[in-house]
Amino acid sequence: MREMHFGLNPREWGDFFQEAYEQIKVAEKVGFESVWFEEHHGNPLYLPCPIDALNAISMHTTLKLGTNIAILPLYHPLRLAEQVAQLDAISHGRVILGVAAGYREKDFVNYGVKLEEIGVTMGEELILLDKLLSEENITFEGKKYKIKNFTIQPRPFQKPRPPIWVGGWKSVAVKRAARYGDAWFPGSVATFTEVLNAKKVYEEELIKIGKKVRPLPIMRDVYVAETDEKALKESEESFRVMYDIDYSSSGHPLVGGKHQNFEEWANDRFVIGSPSTVIEYIDKFRKNGFNYIVIRASLRKLTNEQIKNSIRLFGERVISYFEDK
Repeated sequence: MREMHFGLNPREWGDFFQEAYEQIKVAEKVGFESVWFEEHHGNPLYLPCPIDALNAISMHTTLKLGTNIAILPLYHPLRLAEQVAQLDAISHGRVILGVAAGYREKDFVNYGVKLEEIGVTMGEELILLDKLLSEENITFEGKKYKIKNFTIQPRPFQKPRPPIWVGGWKSVAVKRAARYGDAWFPGSVATFTEVLNAKKVYEEELIKIGKKVRPLPIMRDVYVAETDEKALKESEESFRVMYDIDYSSSGHPLVGGKHQNFEEWANDRFVIGSPSTVIEYIDKFRKNGFNYIVIRASLRKLTNEQIKNSIRLFGERVISYFEDK
């Protein structure tokens, strides 16, 4: 059984479907196991409805289907559970639900949700999601949500339910992922040192509540080319746009308001290089316990052909290297 697992975040802006489809088909051929879509609102770089995107792509791929992440405070848990159960039924059990509280004010303001209140009922929402997806005839009364004798239909294909991965960086959010999720799902923005610091909080909480670590995923921004020099040259502008423009203005708890040069952004964060260099990065993740790597390969300024080549090299040279590890 393979120890390491790999997922792909494909193109998700503009007329995303055709290029996303092409990138996913390459990923299928070279050993990736899952496809993931993110969620932000009013932003031309992201999709607003990841589950809709996964529904669209589900009939064109055999890969697992993940949200990376769905912004949980923007959903009624019942509605989200119904969407997830339906997609899981359609896809015969291929869904992984990634959720988090979110952090960009623009995602919430026009939904009438206050940013400072988004974490208040996350625990309640995660408990209710679990119950709705795994049980029938649910009656639930919390501070915010009330459900009376309800069973979602269709039922999820996976039993007892699709896995729920929970993101977050603040200590309270990481502990919440340990308590209510099947995995903590660290995103791409943190340095690896910051990931390891949060991982320690996660593992301490798991020990405290007597819960075993299951998958340990991590998302990273990745670009692979034939040489280190080519990879760096082709991807530098994309990374600069993503971080020094998008993330720096996002209110992200780790990098919001921060402006740095490319080398400072890249240090301990980006995975850029030849296949042999990227293998070293991934092996470092493996040695620190991470066993499910989701790569965001579709960088903003790259062409579709460059992205597909990066995905191909990652699969043929990097994934193949870890097949027997």
